[in-house]
Amino acid sequence: MDAESLAQIERIVTAAIGSTEGRLREETQTLAVSLRQELGATTDEVKRHVGVLYEDFDRKIDLVVEGYQALDQKMENLDTRMENEFRETRAVIQLSYRQLQQRVETLEQRVQVIEKRLGLSA
Repeated sequence: MDAESLAQIERIVTAAIGSTEGRLREETQTLAVSLRQELGATTDEVKRHVGVLYEDFDRKIDLVVEGYQALDQKMENLDTRMENEFRETRAVIQLSYRQLQQRVETLEQRVQVIEKRLGLSA
Protein backbone atom coordinates (compact mmCIF):
# COMPACT_ATOMS: atom_id res chain seq x y z
CA MET A 1 0.00 0.00 0.00
CA ASP A 2 1.18 3.37 -0.78
CA ALA A 3 1.00 6.51 1.33
CA GLU A 4 -1.94 7.87 -0.61
CA SER A 5 -3.96 4.69 -0.02
CA LEU A 6 -3.10 4.78 3.65
CA ALA A 7 -4.12 8.43 3.82
CA GLN A 8 -7.38 7.61 2.05
CA ILE A 9 -8.06 4.70 4.47
CA GLU A 10 -7.21 6.99 7.37
CA ARG A 11 -9.69 9.61 6.11
CA ILE A 12 -12.39 6.95 5.67
CA VAL A 13 -11.76 5.53 9.16
CA THR A 14 -11.62 9.04 10.68
CA ALA A 15 -14.87 9.97 8.94
CA ALA A 16 -16.51 6.74 10.09
CA ILE A 17 -15.30 7.28 13.65
CA GLY A 18 -16.45 10.92 13.58
CA SER A 19 -19.84 9.86 12.21
CA THR A 20 -20.11 7.12 14.83
CA GLU A 21 -19.10 9.51 17.61
CA GLY A 22 -21.74 11.98 16.45
CA ARG A 23 -24.43 9.30 16.37
CA LEU A 24 -23.33 8.02 19.79
CA ARG A 25 -23.45 11.57 21.18
CA GLU A 26 -26.96 12.08 19.76
CA GLU A 27 -28.16 8.70 21.01
CA THR A 28 -26.60 9.36 24.41
CA GLN A 29 -28.33 12.75 24.61
CA THR A 30 -31.60 11.21 23.44
CA LEU A 31 -31.26 8.44 26.02
CA ALA A 32 -30.40 11.00 28.72
CA VAL A 33 -33.49 13.07 27.87
CA SER A 34 -35.65 9.94 27.79
CA LEU A 35 -34.15 8.76 31.10
CA ARG A 36 -34.81 12.15 32.71
CA GLN A 37 -38.43 12.03 31.51
CA GLU A 38 -38.91 8.50 32.78
CA LEU A 39 -37.22 9.36 36.06
CA GLY A 40 -39.45 12.44 36.38
CA ALA A 41 -42.54 10.33 35.67
CA THR A 42 -41.37 7.68 38.13
CA THR A 43 -40.65 10.35 40.74
CA ASP A 44 -44.13 11.79 40.24
CA GLU A 45 -45.64 8.32 40.55
CA VAL A 46 -43.65 7.64 43.73
CA LYS A 47 -44.73 11.01 45.16
CA ARG A 48 -48.36 10.22 44.33
CA HIS A 49 -48.06 6.75 45.86
CA VAL A 50 -46.42 8.12 49.01
CA GLY A 51 -49.17 10.74 49.20
CA VAL A 52 -51.83 8.03 49.02
CA LEU A 53 -50.03 5.99 51.68
CA TYR A 54 -49.72 9.08 53.90
CA GLU A 55 -53.43 9.85 53.57
CA ASP A 56 -54.31 6.24 54.38
CA PHE A 57 -51.96 6.23 57.37
CA ASP A 58 -53.35 9.59 58.53
CA ARG A 59 -56.91 8.22 58.25
CA LYS A 60 -55.96 5.15 60.26
CA ILE A 61 -54.30 7.31 62.93
CA ASP A 62 -57.51 9.34 63.12
CA LEU A 63 -59.47 6.11 63.62
CA VAL A 64 -57.10 5.04 66.40
CA VAL A 65 -57.47 8.44 68.08
CA GLU A 66 -61.26 8.25 67.80
CA GLY A 67 -61.23 4.73 69.22
CA TYR A 68 -59.01 5.82 72.08
CA GLN A 69 -61.31 8.76 72.83
CA ALA A 70 -64.36 6.47 72.79
CA LEU A 71 -62.59 3.99 75.05
CA ASP A 72 -61.53 6.78 77.38
CA GLN A 73 -65.14 7.99 77.58
CA LYS A 74 -66.38 4.45 78.27
CA MET A 75 -63.79 4.04 81.02
CA GLU A 76 -64.82 7.36 82.54
CA ASN A 77 -68.50 6.32 82.42
CA LEU A 78 -67.64 2.94 83.97
CA ASP A 79 -65.65 4.65 86.71
CA THR A 80 -68.56 6.96 87.48
CA ARG A 81 -71.05 4.07 87.52
CA MET A 82 -68.82 1.96 89.75
CA GLU A 83 -68.29 4.87 92.13
CA ASN A 84 -72.05 5.39 92.37
CA GLU A 85 -72.68 1.67 92.89
CA PHE A 86 -69.99 1.48 95.58
CA ARG A 87 -71.55 4.47 97.34
CA GLU A 88 -75.00 2.85 97.14
CA THR A 89 -73.64 -0.51 98.35
CA ARG A 90 -71.89 1.20 101.27
CA ALA A 91 -75.11 2.98 102.18
CA VAL A 92 -77.09 -0.28 102.04
CA ILE A 93 -74.48 -2.07 104.17
CA GLN A 94 -74.45 0.74 106.73
CA LEU A 95 -78.24 0.73 106.89
CA SER A 96 -78.30 -3.04 107.23
CA TYR A 97 -75.65 -2.89 109.95
CA ARG A 98 -77.65 -0.28 111.88
CA GLN A 99 -80.80 -2.35 111.56
CA LEU A 100 -78.99 -5.50 112.70
CA GLN A 101 -77.43 -3.59 115.57
CA GLN A 102 -80.86 -2.35 116.67
CA ARG A 103 -82.32 -5.85 116.44
CA VAL A 104 -79.43 -7.30 118.50
CA GLU A 105 -79.86 -4.56 121.13
CA THR A 106 -83.62 -5.19 121.21
CA LEU A 107 -83.03 -8.95 121.59
CA GLU A 108 -80.47 -8.36 124.35
CA GLN A 109 -82.96 -6.15 126.21
CA ARG A 110 -85.66 -8.79 125.84
CA VAL A 111 -83.26 -11.49 127.08
CA GLN A 112 -82.45 -9.33 130.11
CA VAL A 113 -86.16 -8.84 130.83
CA ILE A 114 -86.77 -12.59 130.50
CA GLU A 115 -83.76 -13.41 132.70
CA LYS A 116 -85.04 -10.99 135.39
CA ARG A 117 -88.48 -12.58 135.30
CA LEU A 118 -86.99 -16.01 135.60
CA GLY A 119 -84.58 -14.86 138.27
CA LEU A 120 -81.52 -15.77 136.24
CA SER A 121 -79.88 -12.38 136.26
CA ALA A 122 -77.35 -11.37 138.81
